[in-house]
Amino acid sequence: MNLFDKIHNYQLVTRLDEAGVYPVTSHEKAWLALMLANPSAGEIFEPATLDKLRRLTDMSESESTEQERFVEKAQTQAKQLWSPHVRTLRRIILGKNHIKITAATNKGRVFRDQRGVPYKLEYSLAKKAWYLIWLNMSSNRVITTPLHLIRSVDELYIEDVWYDSFLPTISKQIQQRKQMAKIVIIRRYNAELQRILYAFSCFDKEVAFDPELQVYTITLHFLSDEQEFILSRIRFLGLRVKIVENDQLKQRMAESATNALARYTEPPL
Repeated sequence: MNLFDKIHNYQLVTRLDEAGVYPVTSHEKAWLALMLANPSAGEIFEPATLDKLRRLTDMSESESTEQERFVEKAQTQAKQLWSPHVRTLRRIILGKNHIKITAATNKGRVFRDQRGVPYKLEYSLAKKAWYLIWLNMSSNRVITTPLHLIRSVDELYIEDVWYDSFLPTISKQIQQRKQMAKIVIIRRYNAELQRILYAFSCFDKEVAFDPELQVYTITLHFLSDEQEFILSRIRFLGLRVKIVENDQLKQRMAESATNALARYTEPPL
């Protein structure tokens, strides 16, 4: 790809992003169609939503035949990723209501009948688990609770205005927990841009391209407890990327490199 093609593609993607348009590739459409064919899709989506998604991802007979040629081998046994609380909590969040929740901690302690404001459901690719982000009204603190630790959850109906009044507090606490890092792709690995972006696909990010220096810069936004997973991705990419902003990540990578080097420079036992 020459320089003018790269600039054109970057400008095209930027304008689509500004317009709120997300282009879907045929591979992504085929992947989504395959996921919707899974029996668990009926538990995740409402019937009307599932029917609409299946109509939008309906493929021609030739495309469907091509997909069936792929055979998955040596698959590891996958743990159950679906939680029965997802649909209930999603409905409560969309309805802007409060919850009364009984949940345990990782150490086994159980907190009963805690009133709170449900804010968001998130799925962690790093830990392969669903989480509920909610505001505990007794402590006025935002808590992230794994769904598998929730014993029970009840809906408490309130006015939308009251629900909205808690959102600034929640947003402020979440912003305080967020971190930012800038990662540069080493120029000779620009051809592997798609692979590198895939490694950070589960994080909020922006990608900037400098046409003069031919350098891509990825700006990542993440929570503090996701730092270890980002470090593992950076180690996986090796020489392809370099951290240019975020002193804490730089220090951790330097420590890892020093420890690895020391292991191979120690005298043999």
